[in-house]
Amino acid sequence: MRALSPARIGSELDALAGAAGRTAFLAGVGGCGLRGIADFLLAAGWQVWGSDAGGLASNDPLIRAGLQPVEDGQAPPAVSLCVRSAAVPAQHTGMVQALEQGARGLLYAEMLGEISKLRPVLAVAGSHGKSTTTAWMAWALREAGVEVGFLVGAGIPQLGRSADWGDPALPLLLESCEYARSFHHLHPARVALLNVDAEHPDTYPGGLPEVLEAFEHFLRQTRADGWIDAGPEAPAALAEGLSVPWNHAPPVPQDWKLGLPGEHNRRNAAVVAAVLRSFGLDEAQVRHGLAGFRGAARRLEEVGQWRGATLVSDYAHHPVEVAATLQAARERWPEARMHAVFQPHQAQRFHAYREQFAPSLDEADALILLEIYRARDPEELQASVAELKPELRGRQPRRPLCLARDFDAATQALCEEVREGDLILFLGAGDVDRFARRLR
Repeated sequence: MRALSPARIGSELDALAGAAGRTAFLAGVGGCGLRGIADFLLAAGWQVWGSDAGGLASNDPLIRAGLQPVEDGQAPPAVSLCVRSAAVPAQHTGMVQALEQGARGLLYAEMLGEISKLRPVLAVAGSHGKSTTTAWMAWALREAGVEVGFLVGAGIPQLGRSADWGDPALPLLLESCEYARSFHHLHPARVALLNVDAEHPDTYPGGLPEVLEAFEHFLRQTRADGWIDAGPEAPAALAEGLSVPWNHAPPVPQDWKLGLPGEHNRRNAAVVAAVLRSFGLDEAQVRHGLAGFRGAARRLEEVGQWRGATLVSDYAHHPVEVAATLQAARERWPEARMHAVFQPHQAQRFHAYREQFAPSLDEADALILLEIYRARDPEELQASVAELKPELRGRQPRRPLCLARDFDAATQALCEEVREGDLILFLGAGDVDRFARRLR
């Protein structure tokens, strides 16, 4: 693959420049998504300011790359473009002042939509597994010398970053999120569809039918000359009425080695393989790509050792994800006694899928339940992880079970149960990962 000249890197983004030239302000730049946008703009030679509620360390790679930090709530100089993450309110001081000075304002999802108009996008969609699958494709293609761009909502150790513009003549592999119908802003050239499940009850109160409707709308925005690579779990009904081809990805042969454990990863590997073949990779390259990838941050990520036990952190927070992660962990560490430290994420999700959570934890040999991590929850909605206790006791009466009020109580429970050679698996999208890394 030919090397790209600095003048070509991200030059398509110049179409978004305004009266203040190639200048931008990003609010919430500490998150993976906006970090990727910052990477793109900085590589293209833009002047970029950014703020984040959590602050940015002085040695942050973005600052080393040229990002100019702004205190959260403060305004940057006049810029052409300002972009905020979904977690940043519209009335954010910096955003408001940038808009008053003439900047064009976009949500992160809207910025992705603009990018999809400027270069071809291969959108990876699904209720579960998007980050890992997008990164898997990007790594395997890069290994084969195909310099696709990519933007993933997680750190990817083997790629060294979560985003890179790549060759603009090739597609940008983009993790496309269904939350709040964010992916409706996209106009993808191609789609890789993994699965569809009832999720995000705060934005899909109608459950699975509403989610399916949102995915149908998204798929219909695929460009006329594009197509959809559909995995084994993709609902076939979504193919009805589409004007673009729907290609069923064939299963990966059972004798092929994968770099990731778990039945869910084997299913998603089918989509990865289909995409790799569409870029012209031969069987040896496809097999290398499937076998060599080691995963994304917080996806069965080993973070250290504690009292002779292996500490593993995972982002799973939906019951389907929890069950899949425990199955994959059992496959990866078949002899280890497995302790699951589970922190539900959002009272709304816990309430909506409450009956599915207890069965999803069946594979664990011991359980510690942390209280629900509340996020975007209405104050009047009251829920507690303690609601799971009767069913969990009924399913496995002798299994150690602790309801821990905080990390200190959870640590004490682990001290009483953990033995050398055990596995401690931390599950959740809240701050349970911080607990895992505090122990190591």
